[in-house]
Amino acid sequence: MPRSFGRVVQIKMRLSLAENRTRIVTPSNAREVSKSKNRIHLLECAAQAIHKFGYRGTTTANIQQLSGLSRGMINLHFQSKENLLLALAEDLSERYASNWQKVLLDTEVSPADRLLGLFRADLSPEVLNERDVAIWFAFRSEVSAKPEYKKHIDSRDATFRASLIEICSALKDEGGYSQANPVLAANCVIALLEGMWTDFHLHSADFDRGKAEEACVYMVRSFFPDHF
Repeated sequence: MPRSFGRVVQIKMRLSLAENRTRIVTPSNAREVSKSKNRIHLLECAAQAIHKFGYRGTTTANIQQLSGLSRGMINLHFQSKENLLLALAEDLSERYASNWQKVLLDTEVSPADRLLGLFRADLSPEVLNERDVAIWFAFRSEVSAKPEYKKHIDSRDATFRASLIEICSALKDEGGYSQANPVLAANCVIALLEGMWTDFHLHSADFDRGKAEEACVYMVRSFFPDHF
């Protein structure tokens, strides 16, 4: 056997051993993946439970029934039903924030297009859907008794509001709108979107996303007419 060929065989053997070692580690990784999947599954089933039974009708038993997992699994991941529901509020908030941040924080896009993008994002089925909106309002109804929910469902998120004010200020400067007030304009956008969500919650079957977006554009046109 040529010496060079022998070296190739030895290298392949070392690689094979390394691969086997990697495979040996995999089961522990698989357990972590399984834990993560179970946690996500429990959050999903808690959301289903609130949508189906309401906040106060949601029990550990019906979360178990929907998930097919044991009470022990809930305790393992969240310690209690209350912690599971708080984690759901946090998860819902993070997904909502991710939705608007992709649009508002993209500084390569013009201010006008970022504002239009916000309207489309906030009215999209990804966040504005019957289940998630019902859960939002369910958590909001419990804030007086569960103040820990407030930071996850508050419409006055500081970063969101600051981003809107920054965009409205840029529009004012671009268009020379001397009478425009960026803070009031941002407040109007927030209030209008809140109203759209409430309207959807009460009248989802008749809600027209296109007309809702038109109403948003109509409102900001009053502040920045040359842009919209």
